[in-house]
Amino acid sequence: MKKNEINLLRREIWKWYKESGLETKVLYSIPINKLVHFSPKGLKHAISIHHGHPEIELELVKQLPKILVDAYYVGFNPNMDGNPLIIGVHDFYNIVIHKRKIYQIWLKIKETKAKTFYYDHGVISELK
Repeated sequence: MKKNEINLLRREIWKWYKESGLETKVLYSIPINKLVHFSPKGLKHAISIHHGHPEIELELVKQLPKILVDAYYVGFNPNMDGNPLIIGVHDFYNIVIHKRKIYQIWLKIKETKAKTFYYDHGVISELK
């Protein structure tokens, strides 16, 4: 995928995000029984940093509500990055099929001291 195509897809995702209402609504995570905020900062992070699969990473952003709801809960890790507002990160795992390939997705949800949950980011890799 060329850089201009990636940038076009990013603009489409921002438009979808605004129209979807996720900026003011929250997602529900069944495994942790919590509402999860999908902030503009989290979206910017999700669409600007790629781990080898920019096309699928961008295309799957629109499916994050479903991916998160269906994700397997891996566990909780106490905060190790020194941010005093974050008590830890909840890790999730899911598998998606896209264009006849299988991908694994690792998602992170940050938990604040105020018991607010924020989507942080995910890493996607193809299963061989």
